Parts: sequence; C-alpha cells; structure tokens
Amino acid sequence: MNENEMFQKPFFDFLTKRKSQEQVLYGMMEVLNLRKGACYKRINGETALTTAELVKLANHFQVSLDGIFQADNYISFQHSFAQNKTTFDPLSQFSFFSRPLNNPQSSKLTYLANELPVFYYFSHQYIYNFLSSIWRHMHSSESKLIIEENPNVPIQLETIRREISSYYAGHPVTEIWNSNMFANLFQQIIFSITIRAFKNEAYVRNLMDDVKKLFNHLHELAMSGTTVRDNKSGSERMIYLNEYGNFLNMVLYESDKFNATCIGYDMPQFIVSYNPAFYNFSKDWIQKIRRRSVLISSDGFQYREMFFIKMEQDLKSFEDKVEKLMAVYY
Repeated sequence: MNENEMFQKPFFDFLTKRKSQEQVLYGMMEVLNLRKGACYKRINGETALTTAELVKLANHFQVSLDGIFQADNYISFQHSFAQNKTTFDPLSQFSFFSRPLNNPQSSKLTYLANELPVFYYFSHQYIYNFLSSIWRHMHSSESKLIIEENPNVPIQLETIRREISSYYAGHPVTEIWNSNMFANLFQQIIFSITIRAFKNEAYVRNLMDDVKKLFNHLHELAMSGTTVRDNKSGSERMIYLNEYGNFLNMVLYESDKFNATCIGYDMPQFIVSYNPAFYNFSKDWIQKIRRRSVLISSDGFQYREMFFIKMEQDLKSFEDKVEKLMAVYY
C-alpha cells in the first residue's frame, strides 16, 4: 500500500459508510469538477488528493477530518449550527438528528432520557407548538414571548410527524425513563402562565388536554411494548425505569454501517460524534445503567403500575396548580 492509499482509503471508506459509492463518486465529480476516471484514481489512491480537494469533499459531505484521521483520544463532534444560520431552527435541528435513521440497513437506538423523549411531542400539536414557541423565544431577539395558535405549525408538524413515524417509531428502541421526565414541561407551562405568555385561556385548555392525551399514550405504549406505525404495530419498545444517572438526554444510534453518539439534541449546542471509542464508552455506561434499572414495558406490570400511579399523582397536582394560576392570571 502506497502513502496515498494509506491516507485516502480511510477517508473514502468513511464517506461510503454514510453515502452510497455512487453518491460519493458523483459528488466528487461535481465538487472537484473532475471526470469519472480521475475520481476513481483518487479513490483508489493512484492520484493524491490535494489539501484543497480534501477540505472541499469534507465540507460537501459534512464530515469531520478530525474524526477520520485523529486518534481515538481526540474526540470531534458534528453540529448543525455550522450551516450559516443566524437563528435556531428546531425543525432543522430535529431533521439533522433523525437523518441517520433513514438508512435502510438494520439499526437500533438506545435513549437515556433526562426529560421525556422529545419525539413523543410531535403528534401533539399544542405541546409541540408550545415548545417551538419557547425554543424560538430563547434563541431569537424577540423580547416578549407570545404563545398562540400558529397556522403554519400543522403543515410543518405533519412533515416532522411523518418523518418521526417512519424513522423513530420504525426502529427498535430501548428507553430509560425517570419519574421527573415531565417536570421541565410542567414548570415551563406554569411559568408561562405567571408571565401571561399565553395569548388566551383557550390555548391553555387545549394544551392541558394534549398533556393528558400524551400521558395516556405513554401508558398504552408501556403496556404493549410496541409502537404504532400506520395504524398497525411498529417496532419493539423496551422501556426501563431508573432514577439514577439521568443527567442529560443521550441517544446511541447503532447500525451495520456506523455508530453515533448524540447528546443534548434539543439544544442549539447539541453534538453528534462518530468516534468509536467515545461511542463504546457511552454504550458501556448506559448498559450499566440499564442493568441497574427495572423493566416497565410489556411484562413489567408491577413496576409499571407503581410508576404510573406516581406519574398520575404528579399530573393531578400539576392540573390543580394550573387551575389556581389560571384563576389569578387569566
């Protein structure tokens, strides 16, 4: 193996794990303005890639040169704010996160949830619109938060909902929940009432109905242990309960082609790493947490009922507090 092959082979192997060989070839032809034969010579190591060509290809295919060539003790992360956007776009954020799930090869997810996995919100219009308003407010220059019906949301929501139905619900997923995973949503709603962020009382009522529907959906999901996809059973959902170790939202994506570690996907600073050592370390840690957890889906009847009794009490307390606050502020 000559020196060109030694350095270029890992680069093109990395690309073809994420794109088809045809996409890599025609992408090279377009970006480098080369003929097919000249591209093959670079792929095979017969012709050396210049530094400019290497950088152009890395930018075009959105891969990190650090992640390919650096040793495992050097961790590189991919992020979505590198797309020259001045505002935080949650729809693009989640699309960026879920893109690997579109790969047709065998794959699975492991989800360590600090908060309720955000993908459950997409089929609940008022919750999703509420959270979108919060995200836009936190990452824009607008001084006042106004939460109201948004006629543009249903179309956007339906697009995202279909993607999540196809990607997330269509994959085997192991989730580790905790009894405080609704706490942040509850506190955000309460705080929004006290600052009169809701434009009218009707939206709050619809939002509360959505919260109850979501709660019932989670209970049904835990009982069946399977997702619903296109009005029929989807993929297996293994749900565990653990009150330790849930410090942040972390998702491990495992497939035949590549593995990825995603952290803090619902923040503008969220990171995705394809580093094998980082993935293996994260996987080992989550597996330890899972082994120290209790199963609450399917056959985990006793722990599931205890968990949802506690969650139902929290929901009732939250509803009572909302009613009292609404009487004062609205």
